[in-house]
Amino acid sequence: MARPSEIRDSEGRPDPLMTQGADLFAAAARAAGAIALRADLDSGALGIEGDAAPFGITATQRAAHLSSLRAQIAQTDAHAFDGLYSAGPVDVRLRLVGEDRHVRHVRLTGRTRDGVFEGMLLIAGAAPRGGTEKLDREADLTRDLQAGRVIPFYQPIIDLDSGRLAGFEALARWRRPGESLVAPDDFLPLAAEMNLIAEVGARIREGAIRDLAAWQQAGLELGGLYIAANATAGEVSAPGFVRALIETIDAADIPRDRFKLEINESELMLAPEAVVLACQALKEAGICLVIDDFGTGYSSLARLDQLPFDVLKIDQYFIRALGSAPDRNPQARSIVTSIVELARACEMDVVAEGVESAASADAVRQQGVRFAQGFQFGSAVPADEAEAWIIGGASGRFAGPAA
Repeated sequence: MARPSEIRDSEGRPDPLMTQGADLFAAAARAAGAIALRADLDSGALGIEGDAAPFGITATQRAAHLSSLRAQIAQTDAHAFDGLYSAGPVDVRLRLVGEDRHVRHVRLTGRTRDGVFEGMLLIAGAAPRGGTEKLDREADLTRDLQAGRVIPFYQPIIDLDSGRLAGFEALARWRRPGESLVAPDDFLPLAAEMNLIAEVGARIREGAIRDLAAWQQAGLELGGLYIAANATAGEVSAPGFVRALIETIDAADIPRDRFKLEINESELMLAPEAVVLACQALKEAGICLVIDDFGTGYSSLARLDQLPFDVLKIDQYFIRALGSAPDRNPQARSIVTSIVELARACEMDVVAEGVESAASADAVRQQGVRFAQGFQFGSAVPADEAEAWIIGGASGRFAGPAA
């Protein structure tokens, strides 16, 4: 992997020693049959040194790569850009990574005879916030995603009428070697920046379906237990998403209605027609659909009856406000009451998110909400602990699923 140096001279330009080192690396790369890429904004020179043909890069692709790089680098304040990469003959891709159309670094990925290659090229003077630590996290996330270390954890969803486990929501967790478990808020923004959200989502959905199938095959008394997992509007409306999800569920040999797909309310507004069409296809296939974080959007309320959803999850902000002091917060109570009545009119079940106390559970139950999830019942746990809950429930919090 080409590692950036953060050494600068007094004017913020690349240190001469670093520049000489880059030249030596380029020479070594050529001798080893690799490719060295060098760009200098002062002179405007930009090119790939070495023979690209053995690496599957055609002349047309190379010209396109260089044109894209030149356009992006020209928008930065960097003085020079140095790096090198070595890759095999298959699937060499160049992807620009940046914010607000300003490239901070270029990621090169490919496949060698020994496995997957990941390379980083850094624009001198334009290191991303977090410096090399962030680049390390990006490389680790890419590697661990491929290695299956981004996995689903399961938060219980409880039937308040019976006190039994109704289902789980699958939530992403990253088992980063040498670090404690990484929560989604600490790596999903990075995944989004790297255009890996769709891959993360697919891994979590596939893992959740696989775990549910394993519980079923193990002979556990599941009753009507289901698993819900999230997808973005971009994922849902992407070509092939509906077919791939249905095929994954069918291949696992679980009933389609035991998997519920959650889409954030605000996401529904990003590409409404495309998402609705995809959701209609999923609904017709027997897959349940959930509007997540309801109450945070701005226009789905008026068209709720037009959306093919089965479940509505009330955003935790309203639930926490209601549970903290229901008598002193009539606005939250009125909003929750209105949402519940609207859901009933649309023949939708309601789940309260963010239930963190017995008082909060009582408050939402009194408002007519049947299902709830939150720390009152349990945080997200790995599959083996979720399996234990299926078998014996959680003492003092909920019983296992109804037979």
